[in-house]
Amino acid sequence: MTCNPELITGYVDDGLEPAQRTEVEAHLVTCAICLEQVAAERALHARLMALPSPEPRRGFENELRRTLHRARPSPLRVLLPIAAVLALAVLWGLRMPRVLAWELARDHRSCFSHDSLPAEVWSDHGEVVGAWLEAHGVPAPPFPDSASGLSLVGARRCPILDRTVVHLYYTGGDRTVSLFVVPGAVQLSDAHFRGTARRQAVRIFRVAGATVGVVGEHAEDVAEFERSYRSTQARLTPQAGGLTAVAALW
Repeated sequence: MTCNPELITGYVDDGLEPAQRTEVEAHLVTCAICLEQVAAERALHARLMALPSPEPRRGFENELRRTLHRARPSPLRVLLPIAAVLALAVLWGLRMPRVLAWELARDHRSCFSHDSLPAEVWSDHGEVVGAWLEAHGVPAPPFPDSASGLSLVGARRCPILDRTVVHLYYTGGDRTVSLFVVPGAVQLSDAHFRGTARRQAVRIFRVAGATVGVVGEHAEDVAEFERSYRSTQARLTPQAGGLTAVAALW
C-alpha cells in the first residue's frame, strides 16, 4: 500500500478490518513517516485520556446521596452523571488549540495527498467561494485570492472534531497551504496560536470574531497568509460588527 493517513488513523483507532490491519502493519515496517504518525496519534490519545475531569458542581454529591436513598439504586442513575463529567472533559479538550492544530494539520495532509483535491467548489476567486458557501447556509468572511505566491483553487466543508469547518485550498508549484475558518469556541491564549503539528507549520488566530487556522509546509508561507487574511479583514473595518455577529451565529 501507499501512505494513507486515514488508514493509519483507522489502525490507531482499531477500526480496520483484519485484512486492512495486516496490510497497514506490513506497510509500517518499511515506512518511517507512517510509523511516526502512529506514534504521534497514540501520544495524542494518551494526552486526551489524561485530561483532568471537571469538578462536579457544589452540592452534587449530597443530592446524589439523597436520590439513592429515596429510590432503589439503578446503574443508569450512577452512570449518567459519570458520562456527563467525561463528556465535559472531552469537549474541553476539543477546544484546546494544540488539539485543533493537530486535526487541522491532519486534514491538510489528507486532502493534499489525494490525486485530486476533495473540493466542493472550484474557483481562484475568494468572492466566488464565499458566495457558494453563503448559498449553502455557511456564513463566511472574505478570503484572499492569493498570498506568498500561492493561489486559491477551491474549498469544501469538512468535519473537524466536534464541528464543521470551511477548508480552502491554496497551491503554488509544489507548495500548498490550507486556510480554515473554524466555528465554535477555541481557547486561544492572547488570541493566537503558533506552532507545528504533524511536521506542518500551524497558526490559529481570531479576527473580527472568526477563528482562522492556516497550515502549510513552510512557516514563511503560513505567516504571509496570516498577514494577508488580517489585511483583507482590515479593509472591512466598517463592517466588522456585522462579521462578528455572523461568526457568533455560525
